Amino acid sequence: MKNIFIIINIILLVSCFSQQQQYVQEIKNLQSEIIQLPVKGLVIQQQKIECFHVDKPNILKLVVYADSLECTVCAINHINSWKPLINYAKRFDDRLRFCFIFSPQKKDLFDTKLLIVRQMFDYPILLDTLREFEKLNPHLPKNRALHTFLLDENNNVILVGNPLHNKKIEEMFYKIVEEKLGTSQQSPAKED
Repeated sequence: MKNIFIIINIILLVSCFSQQQQYVQEIKNLQSEIIQLPVKGLVIQQQKIECFHVDKPNILKLVVYADSLECTVCAINHINSWKPLINYAKRFDDRLRFCFIFSPQKKDLFDTKLLIVRQMFDYPILLDTLREFEKLNPHLPKNRALHTFLLDENNNVILVGNPLHNKKIEEMFYKIVEEKLGTSQQSPAKED
C-alpha cells in the first residue's frame, strides 16, 4: 500500500512538472513573434457599429482575446470589470489602449451583439467572425489563460496573463506601464 502511495505521488509530481513546462513553452511561443492586429472587422461601441481599424500606433496595447471555443458570453458578462483599468489608462493620453477581440461563431453573432449592447460598455470591441486575428497569429496558444497579454510599441508580447485574475500579473502590469509611459498622477487603487 505504501508503495502505491509513493508511485501515485511520483506520477502526480511528474505530471505537474510536465504541465508547468508546457505552460512555459506556450508563453515562449507567444513571445517569439510579434502580434498582428486585424485591420478589418466589425466593431461595436455603445450601440454603434463601425469598422475596425488600427489608425495610429499606440505605445502599449492590452489584448483581451476570446475565441469561439471559450465562453464568449462569460467574457462579455464580465466586460465591465475592465473599467477600472480603462480609467487608469486614460491618464496616459491614449498611449495605453485595450484591444477586446471576440471571435464568436457566426450563428452566435446576433446574440453576441445584443449582449454587448446590454452591457453598456463604452469601449470598442472587435467581433472577429472571420477569425482574422487567429489567422494572423498562428502562434497563439490554445490555453485561454494566455489569451490576455500586453504588447509594446512594436507589438511584441511583454506580459502574459489577466491582471483581473492574478494579483502578481496586475502588479507587473502597473509596473510595466509606469516604466514605459511614466508615473500617472494617481495610484490605481483610487479608481472608481
